[in-house]
Amino acid sequence: MRTVQDGGAGEDAAFARFVAERRPALLRTALLLTGNRSTAEELVQRALTRTRRGWPTDDPLATARRALATGATGRGPRAEQVIEQLPDPLAPAVDDELARALRELPPRTRAATVFHIVEGLDADAVAALLGRPVTEVEAAAAAGAVQLQPAARPDPFRREQPTTDDQRLRDGLGRLAGAPGRWRLDAEQAVADVGHRRTGRRRRVLAAAVAALVLTGAVGTLTRPAPEPLAAASPATPAVDAGPSVRAAPVLTGPTRGSLADDPGFLAAVQQADWGGLVAPPVPDRTVVFAGDTPSGRAALVVGTVDEDFRGTWLIGPAGAPAEALVPHLPPGLARSRPVTLLLGGPGPASLVVVAGRGDTIEVSDRLMVGPRGTVARSYTPVDAAGGVAVVPATTTEDGPALSVRVTREGRLVHRSAVDWPGDRPGRTTPLPVLDAVRPTLQEPDERVVAAALVGLAVPLGVEPAGLQPELLWSGALPLRRGPGTVAVVVGRSPGGALVVTTWAGGGGGAVACGTVTPAGSTPVASLTVARTCTVDLPGLGQSGDGSWLVVTAPPEATAVEVLGATGRTLARLPLTGGGTVVALPEGARDVRTLDAAGRPLRQVPVAPMAGEPFGDFGSGPPG
Repeated sequence: MRTVQDGGAGEDAAFARFVAERRPALLRTALLLTGNRSTAEELVQRALTRTRRGWPTDDPLATARRALATGATGRGPRAEQVIEQLPDPLAPAVDDELARALRELPPRTRAATVFHIVEGLDADAVAALLGRPVTEVEAAAAAGAVQLQPAARPDPFRREQPTTDDQRLRDGLGRLAGAPGRWRLDAEQAVADVGHRRTGRRRRVLAAAVAALVLTGAVGTLTRPAPEPLAAASPATPAVDAGPSVRAAPVLTGPTRGSLADDPGFLAAVQQADWGGLVAPPVPDRTVVFAGDTPSGRAALVVGTVDEDFRGTWLIGPAGAPAEALVPHLPPGLARSRPVTLLLGGPGPASLVVVAGRGDTIEVSDRLMVGPRGTVARSYTPVDAAGGVAVVPATTTEDGPALSVRVTREGRLVHRSAVDWPGDRPGRTTPLPVLDAVRPTLQEPDERVVAAALVGLAVPLGVEPAGLQPELLWSGALPLRRGPGTVAVVVGRSPGGALVVTTWAGGGGGAVACGTVTPAGSTPVASLTVARTCTVDLPGLGQSGDGSWLVVTAPPEATAVEVLGATGRTLARLPLTGGGTVVALPEGARDVRTLDAAGRPLRQVPVAPMAGEPFGDFGSGPPG
């Protein structure tokens, strides 16, 4: 039914209602099409923008679905595997195999399968969305189902089990689509973002906070992976929506757990210990949640409430140390119902402490895995947890841990995060490798930007930077208003054999990650073409006037690039000097097409958006 409103305000209201009603389902579909929460949300925002341009329309849902299909199978953000945020861990671990099988499907087969099985569209409707013959769509959907069905497992927490393979597959894909996680925008913000895109104001709400962007920050900020951007929520808000079926459970309460829980003298001393600069509650109101020794040191977690503000501190030191010798360390994002982590020791051997709810299941992933074909995932292993506490061996690199922890309750994910590694980092015992440049550069890059890129790749993969066999693909000048800057494109090899290609920008002692892609390991490094948005002027972080930049580097045979808009119209033609170019991002840029000296097209690639999440798939919990 065609929606007709009187005036622009009526159209705006109708579109806002459409977004509120339909966007959640579009996000679930896009997550299945991309396997990537950040990319899925960008895909939906593009689809909604296209729908708004044609508003009012007879069938806005079909328009939005068609845009999803085009973006997921063509030149949209799915065309190359952009991993600003990696696939969410799935609430029941039973769906991990299905998630991997779905990622292995070719994009068109994947889209046909998702629209047919999950959305319930018939072959004619799916063919219209994909712009392909009905017989081809039917064959693709059938082939996708055949490949996915062996990986679909019944949900062990469901009382009534599906009776057919098709029902089991539909249920499994539905769980994947509804995996717990946080979208950056709510409905109102999504509508505002569409308005910004339509009117040319490029300050996207999707990039509301990237904590790594401190271009005037200290060099020391480059030695850890960037903390994950948080939505505009209070610190006490749970990082993961557990869903209505999960019972609420306080986590940070007594009685004390840990190997020293039966030592009343030590517990009394810890209860009275100094909290450093943090105002502590009265001693009688303090609760010792955990107290124990590990192979890497002693730790106690003490909590309490001051003026209705829940707060607490770790007290840490060498194994066997008395309470008065322990040093306070404030855990990030503390909340009474939120699990906490602590990594003692390292670099090298360390001990991981996880405090969760009694009866919760604790799982640990030691590193991000990138397979030879560029597929990206984390594998989580359950660990022994007595009373909701796990103390397990771990390792760290010189620059930080690759670890991620997830906690499930009643089969549903309630928490997933990186681990908290306290204390100052020691100076490097092994210098960072000096990188050989693959392509000519017109100036030497800022060493701190290259160092940040190396560390940002190496830490999530659990290796030292030299283990990546890294190379400097290209670097260029970034003409920041606050002084000269650098863009560096660094390429390495993951332990699994894939390439990892990351783009960083910075100057003045700090750097920001623009994004990372993972081409197959068989891809020749010299053949790589990178087109990336780098935003160095984000809302909430101080306006410098530097804005967003388009970074392009291509093989030597490419001498120029054409910047294309959404309709394929040429927005700009840029020379490639010294292997690449850095220019202010042209409004509406969607793709770049490289050209040879005779003006013949060589390759067309999408302009990848600014990274919304740090490389690493650590999770949305408080630690960075």
